[in-house]
Amino acid sequence: MRAVVFDVDGTLYRSNSYVRHLRKTMIEVLAHLLGTSFEDAYHRLREVKAKVRTFSLSVEVLGIDRGTFYNLVAERVEACRYIPRRPELKSMLGELRALGLRIGCHTNSGRRLAEKVLSCLGLGLRDFDVCVTSEDADPKPLEGGYLLFLRRLGLSAGEVLYVGDRWRVEVEPAKRLGMLTALVSPKPRGEPDLYLRDIVELPEILRKLLGR
Repeated sequence: MRAVVFDVDGTLYRSNSYVRHLRKTMIEVLAHLLGTSFEDAYHRLREVKAKVRTFSLSVEVLGIDRGTFYNLVAERVEACRYIPRRPELKSMLGELRALGLRIGCHTNSGRRLAEKVLSCLGLGLRDFDVCVTSEDADPKPLEGGYLLFLRRLGLSAGEVLYVGDRWRVEVEPAKRLGMLTALVSPKPRGEPDLYLRDIVELPEILRKLLGR
């Protein structure tokens, strides 16, 4: 293992209130871009998302440019109102670097929204060696983003641990590509290599696995 790549939302933090606020904001922006009502945008999104599983892919299927969409969402969303600062995350990343590991993040959000959320947590893009957003490659569960961060890290899949909170959408695709995987979840699901209740448990687990 030479690197750890993290999903952001739901993995580095949990906030049900932010999820509700973000979803509402996204539907408002979608309605604006489609020129329709909130209710119509909601129903159209729900129908498409049932097939493609993620918001980012749904937006594209509905004919909306992902970059434009996420820039508008980033302007409107009040992330820090709902996401608490987590200073322990910077310490955790430092512990992983002390183990000789490189650090990446991989999110279906656009870059501006990712920066906004990370800043609420007390982090920034500079805390990661690589950061892949839906503006850089096709969003999860498609393979494009995974393959891109592997190229940018210069590593093979078997040298990377992928950490996420959604089994089907992000962790299982990483496992199919040959990565080690960890699922952050209050209860086991799927077949990841590791389960974590909270992301800050990771350094201790890796120290034991690596014999450090």
